[in-house]
Amino acid sequence: MVSKNHEKDGNLVMRIEGALSAYEVKDLKDSLLTGFANYNGIIVDINGVTECDTLGLQLLLSAGKTAEKLNKTFNITGNSQSILDAIIALGLEAENFHRISEEA
Repeated sequence: MVSKNHEKDGNLVMRIEGALSAYEVKDLKDSLLTGFANYNGIIVDINGVTECDTLGLQLLLSAGKTAEKLNKTFNITGNSQSILDAIIALGLEAENFHRISEEA
């Protein structure tokens, strides 16, 4: 669930805490779409993510594609072992999530 939002250099910074799973993706998707409509881009801080499933990963990948279509920026910052575990479990490479950096 998104716990805190703030603005940084024209971008919406969203901090996700707890689960990023099927139960949370609809609300997060709505927040991402609103963010793309109102900001130059979005930075998602994943430091607080404690659980992630395939739908959570799919949402992050989809947000990146949406940003490209809208000519917006989308970056993921932080480190979440849950997200890395989900990436590995799906047989993906962390490089597929090229937008992940240690800090925004």
